[in-house]
Amino acid sequence: MTSMDANTEKKAAPGKGGAPQKSKGETTKVGVATVKNVTSGTSVVISGLATKANAIPPEKVIQLSGIQAPRLQRVRDPEKDEPYAFQSREYLRKMLIGKQVGFTVKHAAGGREYGDLTLGGNSVSEAIISSGYATVKAATNKDGKMHPDREALFGLETQAKTAGRGMHAKGVAPETMVRTMDFQPDTFDFYFKNKGKAVPVVVDYVHNGSLISVEVPSPDLKHKLLNVNLCGILCGRTTISKKGGKGKKGDQKVNPIALYAQYYVTKRLLKRDMHLIAHGIDKHGNLYGRLVFAAHPERDITKMLLKNGLGKYIPWTASLLDPKLAGEYKVIEAQARATGIGRWRTSQDGHSAQDGKFEQVKILMVLSGDTVIALDEKGSERRMGLASVRTPRLGRRDGTEAEPLGFEAKEFLRNKLVGKKCLVKLEYSRGPANNLQHFVSIGQGRQNVNLQLCELGYATTITHRVDEPRAHNYIQLVEAEKKAQKMQKGLHAKNASVHKYTDLTERPKADKKAEGNTGKRQARGEAEAARARALLPQLAGTQLRGHVEYVMSGKGMKVYLTGKKIMCMVVLAGVQVPRAPGKNFKGDKYGKEAADYVKTHCLQQNVIIEIPEGEDAVDRRGNFFAYIWTESSRNNIACGLLENGLAKIFMRSAEKGGHLSSLRKAEHGAKSKRLRVWETFDEEEKKRKEAREERKKAEAKSKYQKIKVTEIVDGITFYAQLVEDKKSKSVSDGLAAVEKSQPDDFEAEFGMIAAAKFEDGWHRVQLNDVDEDEGSCTAFFVDYGNKASVAIADLIPIPQELASITPLAAKFTLACVQGPPEGMGWEDPAYERFGELIYGKVWDAEILHHDKQGYHVTLKSTEKAEEGKETSEKELPIQGILLKEGLCKVPRRPDMSMKFLQKEFRNYQREGVENRAGIWEYGEISDEEEEEAGRRRRK
Repeated sequence: MTSMDANTEKKAAPGKGGAPQKSKGETTKVGVATVKNVTSGTSVVISGLATKANAIPPEKVIQLSGIQAPRLQRVRDPEKDEPYAFQSREYLRKMLIGKQVGFTVKHAAGGREYGDLTLGGNSVSEAIISSGYATVKAATNKDGKMHPDREALFGLETQAKTAGRGMHAKGVAPETMVRTMDFQPDTFDFYFKNKGKAVPVVVDYVHNGSLISVEVPSPDLKHKLLNVNLCGILCGRTTISKKGGKGKKGDQKVNPIALYAQYYVTKRLLKRDMHLIAHGIDKHGNLYGRLVFAAHPERDITKMLLKNGLGKYIPWTASLLDPKLAGEYKVIEAQARATGIGRWRTSQDGHSAQDGKFEQVKILMVLSGDTVIALDEKGSERRMGLASVRTPRLGRRDGTEAEPLGFEAKEFLRNKLVGKKCLVKLEYSRGPANNLQHFVSIGQGRQNVNLQLCELGYATTITHRVDEPRAHNYIQLVEAEKKAQKMQKGLHAKNASVHKYTDLTERPKADKKAEGNTGKRQARGEAEAARARALLPQLAGTQLRGHVEYVMSGKGMKVYLTGKKIMCMVVLAGVQVPRAPGKNFKGDKYGKEAADYVKTHCLQQNVIIEIPEGEDAVDRRGNFFAYIWTESSRNNIACGLLENGLAKIFMRSAEKGGHLSSLRKAEHGAKSKRLRVWETFDEEEKKRKEAREERKKAEAKSKYQKIKVTEIVDGITFYAQLVEDKKSKSVSDGLAAVEKSQPDDFEAEFGMIAAAKFEDGWHRVQLNDVDEDEGSCTAFFVDYGNKASVAIADLIPIPQELASITPLAAKFTLACVQGPPEGMGWEDPAYERFGELIYGKVWDAEILHHDKQGYHVTLKSTEKAEEGKETSEKELPIQGILLKEGLCKVPRRPDMSMKFLQKEFRNYQREGVENRAGIWEYGEISDEEEEEAGRRRRK
């Protein structure tokens, strides 16, 4: 075959051979080429031979000279087809496409080349005139006579008219032979009607190797123009977007492999009769399918492209095909890669998609309707997004507003997945290498969760670029979304709205007047507590259903109460749990294990919550104390912590909930097994026994214990230290070794033992009332017995070994006496006199009895009276001095262990009554007078 670049040129012989006369020196181009395209009944695109391998050969458009055919409509052209325009083009297409023809270019004008084509030695112009699908243009010489070369064509036209061929058909209205073309058809309608069917089409244009426009003919001449993406392959783009690329537009170049892929497909498919099999569609109506040769169905253009390295295999579109065929595509591409052909000669770009397999994980937490945290088979927690779908966003505290059905989508996922084992398939990843975000498809049982969300209208499909990886069942997701739209489900319903609930975890606005009196933080805390207490009557004393939204520690969690539509903070009642570690805080021993236990058993799982009745069921920050059971197994979380040795009973709240017996039973089991927090339980008991034995030995050696008074509580009660206490050195050494800087994440909590800076140094304290808003707390100095307000900034944590040492100061009360009756005004004088007598001094204390009020003792001074003088205060018991001064009294019915003192102390009291001292200034006091004075005081 002669290429178009090797055309022969002849000088025209005027008036000879039927050719039109030309001016002297005008040439005629002749040659042989292949018909690439037929654009109308008189216009043909021909292509020559390539001069080297994988090169695109030259081509030219030949306009058949001297004839004309009805005009075809073009894209975005308001003018429709002329009658018989389509039939004219079809006649020429079927006759010429893909065939070798001879061509003669007679002249050029207006950027076009005019001439004639021959097929098998026969004139194409004469053939189409004879068919009746074209007419001859009128032409005359300068003398007004018809050109000789037109006479033959006019004769053929006359014959066609006489025979009624083509557009000359008799009895046929021309307007019925007009093709109408829908350039923007409803692709969804076409897809759902023809999915999987072989639909006859004609390839109209090849955009690139994998994107092809086809014309769908119809007997009623109502045609459609569809764009089809080939399944399983992606070829490079052949056009440069005006917005795309970096640098200047002139610097952008199209990959030559992409251009050759376009030519490769054009040469084999353009204007051919094909069968379109639609396999899928995305949310924007882009069709995905196969184009099968009508005459040779065994030929596969996708295989041909992959074999020659002109495209790359795309797993997600290949998944729409039969698995066997998709597997063949993958193997063919691998072979092309191995041989380095086409795009693989210089490029080794691989799949951006993850060709992953299904793996089993356990879903721990649902963050939103399309994001979960899972535990993989290696025990690692992984954050995963659902591939190719998006659910409505949840509201955030940064001001981001919640979208309709965001809450419902998350709840659907939580109820379906949390705590269950699922299969996940990694579809693709996004982001930098050090922070990859993984997107998966989740299978639960035989159901695909991504698909279910779309079916219920809780999710929409994501728009991907053509070359982007996506979920393997992306087309099914799109179909499910369209069905949900049609049925107005979920997001697509007209009445879709945002879920409304009361969120007690959000800080309320404090009253400005309260802020001015107490400070902003404290006022806010009071507002939180007041808000929670206002809701307490409808929450306390009954079992409520909900789920744990988030676990902060082994005792604190965020809970949503389903029936009440309330989100609140809950603290486990009845137990004291080790503190979990923080960012810069080591935490207590077994604190992490306790938090993990709670997460494992109730995080984002349905639970039953019981809030005890009473004002103390709410703390000062608006947190509710509550017992929690898992709905599935009815396990009490507090009992579970106790059974596993991860908590101890906190008696103050355990006594009020009605579950003390079950808590004690659970704790007893852990004690007997010496689990975790009880691992040193027997050793502690042994130490206590040894201490008791030592005290007994010491008491046997001496009748009295030497104590030093450190704090006065009231007129008869005080704190004191043993003068020779061996623990004193351990405490001082321990405090000296403690790091004197506070950790960044230090958190002061009620009941904790810490060290506080106070005047002369660091001392052990037990925290009582912690006020984070004011940055202070009430501290009880366990080694001295006094209380003081201490700044939280002046606190430091201390080791458990130091905190567990028994306090050096013990509580004492004077035996066999009572303080002044209430309401008589003698409490303060008694307090001051008692402190004057004993504070800061060393005394011999005889311990007579012990109860919740402390050790009941008699005190005698260690100082001896001067010789030769009468009995002084130093020789009297302290009770005797106070009784004489009328600052205390002997009870009417003392404890039996102290009854032997009654006679001696009544003698001292009688002396005070006779002298009208202190409380006896108006004589003896009856029981009724004491009660009346107390009532007046309380009022």
